[in-house]
Amino acid sequence: MTDRRMVERIEQAALWAWPPRETAWCEGWLLRAGGGRTRRINSVRTLAFAQGADLDKAIARVEVWYAARDLPACFQLTELAAPARLDAVLADRGYRLAAPVSVLLVDAASVEPPERGAFELQTRPTPLVMNAVCDPHWGPEIRRARAELFARIRKPHVFGVLTRGQEPAAGGLCVVDGDLAGIFTMRTGVPFRGRGYGRALFRRLVAWAKAVGAKRIYLQVEDDNAAALALYRPFAPELAYRYWYREQTA
Repeated sequence: MTDRRMVERIEQAALWAWPPRETAWCEGWLLRAGGGRTRRINSVRTLAFAQGADLDKAIARVEVWYAARDLPACFQLTELAAPARLDAVLADRGYRLAAPVSVLLVDAASVEPPERGAFELQTRPTPLVMNAVCDPHWGPEIRRARAELFARIRKPHVFGVLTRGQEPAAGGLCVVDGDLAGIFTMRTGVPFRGRGYGRALFRRLVAWAKAVGAKRIYLQVEDDNAAALALYRPFAPELAYRYWYREQTA
């Protein structure tokens, strides 16, 4: 059975770890928009819905709000989405299912620190950080939006980069919120894959998170991301809950 309190805690922590540029409320739903290639900050959090509110009118308001920002309406759904029939209603309206995600929890105490390595820990999205965590095929607009997103983070956080010579081999972000820490945007450069660098960086980020009070690490992994699932498997993650998106089609 899904633990509502844990879902709400993680979703609130993730809101400030991956912060949108603007938000609005609609009948208990939280609307988020922030640009860039990421559904999370351009979607509706649906954990609550006002009793007695008109669902069709609320969806219409959401569609108008996102259209004004040149975005498709997109709903983030969990087993706890409200109202309970929301997923079915959106499917009937032609909203497509997208990007199912597993949210995993790792006991921070169980993660041993890495062996010595060339780790850089930085608190700003410097050129080194951006080169480590961004896909080199991204255009300047997407890269700029991602840097702006990183600059909005106000919770304790650190960007980790594992270097080899002058090259960023692997990069990632850790954001702490009380005893929870989220690890995001983990990436290993193509020439450096298969050498354990991502796993070593994960260990280093968890070590930093433990030092500032984190006890559990949450991870949001798309279900078709085999590389990320393989990266985290040795740390015995537990499934906390799943979420998925319903996205408006033209």
